[in-house]
Amino acid sequence: MPGIDDGAPDMVTSLAMLKKAEKAGITDIILTPHYMKGTIYNASNAKKWQIFNELVKEAKRNGIGVNLYLGNEIYIDNKLPEMLAGYIGETSDEMYEVSTLNSTKYVLVEFPVRIADKTAKNMLFTLVQKGFVPVIAHPERYHYVQDNLEILDDFIGMGCVLQGEYLTMAGKYGKRAEKTLKKLLFDDKIFCLASDVHKFSDEYQTELVQKKLMKILGDEVKLRELTIDNPRKIIQGK
Repeated sequence: MPGIDDGAPDMVTSLAMLKKAEKAGITDIILTPHYMKGTIYNASNAKKWQIFNELVKEAKRNGIGVNLYLGNEIYIDNKLPEMLAGYIGETSDEMYEVSTLNSTKYVLVEFPVRIADKTAKNMLFTLVQKGFVPVIAHPERYHYVQDNLEILDDFIGMGCVLQGEYLTMAGKYGKRAEKTLKKLLFDDKIFCLASDVHKFSDEYQTELVQKKLMKILGDEVKLRELTIDNPRKIIQGK
């Protein structure tokens, strides 16, 4: 999404990133600009849709064949159920600020990196009760998860799913994050993998990462589930 957060600064860069993704074999991308209440990363849905539609138009004009969808990576907020009320027919003063993934029941949620949010469990449980599926972004990067993987079990048990970051396996976030993701993959706790590419300089390193994943998973069927089948479920809201 050009010019909206710490991702692509402009349309030219966005298009270049999409061409790079297509060359790497990426077929579908959910655009997930950050939403952090009280910061400059808080564009309304109206603003995001305006930018999204412009990007789709320009991508088509430039012959880019990647399918694009709109979402958000939402920093944990105890008002998130109210912010998402419009998606289930409820009304709230907080509505229309954030987007689910492709307007489905799946909601991408980001946690603090260093210190656990003690309100997260109750808030996410409320979302699940309302019919949403919280997708916890890159859990392997959170320091308290690296120290104690059992923290995630309650979230999985209540109906959340975990999205590992593809490039963690290439060492992008250090050895501890990579070791944590390997363990989560080995224990079959990761629902899907995504790139979280922010900048044009980010490389997909597809061959390296898939080789590492196959050593852990030992099964092309499981690799397909993590990179194609389950991401498709999110896009289709299944």
